[in-house]
Amino acid sequence: MQFKSSQTMCYMMVMNLVLAFLIHMAVMCPVAHAGILDTPPANTVPTPISFSNYTVEWKSLDIILENAEYYRRFQYHLSQSNDTRPHTNAPHAVYNRLKLLADQALAKPLYTVTSKPFIPPSGDKRDLITYAPYWWPSPDCTAVDQNNDCTFVRIDGKVNPDVYKLDDQRHLESVTLDSEVLAMASVVFDDDVYAQKAADMLRNFFLNEDTRMNPNFEYSQIIRGNGTSASHIGRSTGVIIARCLMGPIRAIKFLEHRNSYAWSHSDTEGMISWFKELQNWMLHDTLPLQESKSRNNHLTYYITTLITISDFIGDFRTVEDKVNTFFSYSLAEQIKADGVQPIEEGRTLPYHYITFNLDGLVYLAAFVTQTDSPLIENAWNHTGHSIIRAVNRLIDVSKGNAGRIEPGADLSDADIAVRAVGMRYPDLYCGRYHANQHRNDPYLNLWPLWTPRKLWYCFQ
Repeated sequence: MQFKSSQTMCYMMVMNLVLAFLIHMAVMCPVAHAGILDTPPANTVPTPISFSNYTVEWKSLDIILENAEYYRRFQYHLSQSNDTRPHTNAPHAVYNRLKLLADQALAKPLYTVTSKPFIPPSGDKRDLITYAPYWWPSPDCTAVDQNNDCTFVRIDGKVNPDVYKLDDQRHLESVTLDSEVLAMASVVFDDDVYAQKAADMLRNFFLNEDTRMNPNFEYSQIIRGNGTSASHIGRSTGVIIARCLMGPIRAIKFLEHRNSYAWSHSDTEGMISWFKELQNWMLHDTLPLQESKSRNNHLTYYITTLITISDFIGDFRTVEDKVNTFFSYSLAEQIKADGVQPIEEGRTLPYHYITFNLDGLVYLAAFVTQTDSPLIENAWNHTGHSIIRAVNRLIDVSKGNAGRIEPGADLSDADIAVRAVGMRYPDLYCGRYHANQHRNDPYLNLWPLWTPRKLWYCFQ
C-alpha cells in the first residue's frame, strides 16, 4: 500500500512539473499556435446541404473529458503562479473558442418547429417540414404561381433557395449544434449555467408537449408543383436530415456525466421514449424503408443514424444486425479496391459527396471500434474495400492528383475524415496531411477538444 501511495505521489509531482512548464511556455510564447485556427475563412460556395457535418464528426467522450480535466488543471496552476507577465489563459485556443460559442448560445432562443406560420399537410405544427433542395419549377412553365402550377424537375447539385424560407430544418440544426456545445462547455468549464441552457433547449424541442417535434420525418423534402413528381408529403431522401440527432444524444451524455441539477433522470427517460418512437418509425415506415434500400451516402447516413439511436435506447441487437449487414455487403459497393467511391464521384458535386459519404463511413468505423466487443474486425480496412484507401484517395483528390473537384469546393471538407483515420493511425497521417481548417462553420474548429493532445498539431 505504501508503495502504491509513493507511486501516486511521484506521478502527481511529474504532472505538476509538466503543467508548470506549459504555463511558463504560455507566458513566454502567448501567440505560438494559439491563433493557428483563427484565420478568417476564405470565400467558398455553400455546400448543397445547409447543415454542416459537425454533428457527424466522431467525438470520444473519454477524450473530451481528459481534455476538460487538462484545462482545469492548467487553470489551477495558472492561479497559483506569481508570474505577472502577459500570458494566454488557456493551453489551446480551442477552449476560448468553445467558451465564445457557448456564451453566444446562452443568448439564443429556445428552438421549436411549431413557430412556422402555416400548418403542414398533417394538420399538426409539430411535424417538421422541408422542401427538396434540388427541385425547381420546369423552365418551360410560364404560370404566374410557379410553385403550385408548374411541374418540378430535379437539377442535381443546384439548391433552390426556397429551401431556406422554411425554418424547421434550421431550428433542428441549431438545437443540435447549440445543445451539444452548451453541454460540452458545462463539463469543460464546470459551469451549470451552460447545462441549464442546454437542458432548456432539449426539453423545449423534444419533450414539451406543445413545442416538441414529432418523432418522424414524414414531411421532409416535399416536392411542390402539379406534376407527377409532386409529393406534397415527404420523400425517402428526406430521412437523411435525421443525422442531426447525433448531437442531442451527445448533449444528453454530457449532462448525465455532469450530474447537473439542470437535467434529471426523468428528462433522460423522456428523451429515450422520444427516440424509441423515432427508431420504430425508421424501422417500419415506408419512407425510411425506401431510404434503407439506397446504395450511396443516403444508406450510409441511414445506418449511422439508426445505430446511434439504437445504441442510445439500448437496442443493441439492431446495432449488431445493421452494422454487420452494412460491412458485409454495402461497403464493397461504395468503395472499390483502389479507394474510388464510384457512386459519389459521378455526381455533379463529386468532391462534396465523396467527403460527405466518408464522414459517415469513418463515424461508422469509429463507432464499431469503440464497442466493448468490436462487431467488425478491422472496420477501417474491412474486406479490402477499405475506408483507409478511400481516405488516401480523398487526399490525392484534394491535392489535385486524382479525381475531380467542382469549382468553389471547400477543400476543408476533407478534414473530418482524414483526422478520424489519423487519430486511429497517426503514423500514417501525422505530419503528412495539412488540414484546411479555415471553415465558414466555427463549430468545426472545435475538433481539438475530441482529439488526443499529442495529436493537436498533427495536421497543421
